[in-house]
Amino acid sequence: MRHDSSRLDHLPLPAHVHIRIRGDWRSGWLIACDRQLSGWHGLVQYQDEDQPETTVWLPAEEISW
Repeated sequence: MRHDSSRLDHLPLPAHVHIRIRGDWRSGWLIACDRQLSGWHGLVQYQDEDQPETTVWLPAEEISW
């Protein structure tokens, strides 16, 4: 999996990505991005075990394409 936040900036949205949630990688969709004071973050949607759909902001280190 690739972890290059400069390339994440150039993905056409929405983009299919892999995200790390609680130490596990799962499929999701990158639907927005933002360069914050703490670094690049992406807004992702994914299917959670307990809920039909979850939307969260994650740092670039937790997103792979």
